[in-house]
Amino acid sequence: MDNERKKNQILIVDDVPLNMRIVSNFLHDEGYNLDFANNGKEAIQKINEKHYDLILLDIRMPEMDGFEVCRIAKRNNKTKFIPIIFLTADVDTESLLTAFEVGAVDYVTKPFNGVELLARVKTHLELSKYREELKKKNKQLRKNEEKYRYLAIHDDLTKLYNTRYLYEKLQELITQSKASNRPFSLIFMDIDNFKHVVDTYGHLNGSQAIHEVAKTIKSCLNNPCFGVAYGGDEFVVVLPGYNKDKSIQKADEIRCKMRETKYLSDKGFLISLTASFGISTYPDNGTDMIKLLGQADKAMFDVKEKGKDAISIADSDSIQRRNECEL
Repeated sequence: MDNERKKNQILIVDDVPLNMRIVSNFLHDEGYNLDFANNGKEAIQKINEKHYDLILLDIRMPEMDGFEVCRIAKRNNKTKFIPIIFLTADVDTESLLTAFEVGAVDYVTKPFNGVELLARVKTHLELSKYREELKKKNKQLRKNEEKYRYLAIHDDLTKLYNTRYLYEKLQELITQSKASNRPFSLIFMDIDNFKHVVDTYGHLNGSQAIHEVAKTIKSCLNNPCFGVAYGGDEFVVVLPGYNKDKSIQKADEIRCKMRETKYLSDKGFLISLTASFGISTYPDNGTDMIKLLGQADKAMFDVKEKGKDAISIADSDSIQRRNECEL
C-alpha cells in the first residue's frame, strides 16, 4: 500500500448511504483515509474543523446542494484550495458548466465506475500536491528575492544603505527636486580619531564601533531621510526637502547623540566617539551628484583640519558647533 495515500484525507458527501458505501469501498481498498458527511451543512462544518486533501461531493442534496457547498468552500481562504470532485447523475451541459463555475476540478458520473473514480481521485490528489509544492517553492523564491534585493542595496556591517543605492537615489532626488523646486541636503560625516580606536581596541572593536555609530545615525532619521555606509568610517546622510538650516540642525542632532553615547567594546571598555560633519545643499552647492558629494566631503575635511567634532557648510569658512550638547 502506498504510504502517501495513508496521509490523504478524503471527505465523501452524499445524502444516499448506498452511494457513500460504494465510493468508500473503492477508496478504502486503496488505503485512503475517509470521512463522511450526510448533507451540505454537515460537510461545511467538517471542512471548517478538519483538514481534507480532497472532497467528493454529491450535487443533488436537500436543503443545501453541492453547488452551494462548493461556493462556500471556495470563499473561505482556509478551504478554497481543496480540490472538489462532484458525484453526479446530471451530465447535462448546464449542470456541468455550473459545477466548474462554482470551483469544482472534475466530476464522476453515477452509476460509478471504480477505475474512473480511482483515476480521477489519484490525479487530482497528485495535482494538488504539486500545486502545494510549487506554492512553497515560489514562496521561498520570493523570500530569496527579497533577501538578495536587500543585500544588493545594504551594507552588511552597518545595515545602512550602500553606495549603489546612494547613487541611484541621488539621481532620482536631483530630478525630483529640479521638477518641484525643492531643496535637499547631504551630510558627509567621518568618525574622529578612528585609527586610534582601532589601534587601541583592535579591528573587531573598530567594526563594532562603526556598527554602533550606524545605529545612532538611524535613530536620528525618519523617512524619507536615510543613512549610507560610504566606506570605512565614513557615512553620508541624505535629507530630502531639507534646506541648509534644517540640515545643520539634523547634523547637530547626530553629533550630540554620538557624544552622549558610549560604545561598549568586547572587553567591557566604554568607547567615546565623535564625528566631523560636512554639509552641501541642492541647488546652492551644485546640481549634480558628483559636485554635491564633493562639496560635502570637502566641508567635512575642513572640520578635520580645524578641530573635529563640529559642522561645516560647503562654500563657507565657518566651523559650527550649533550649541554645546547637554552631556
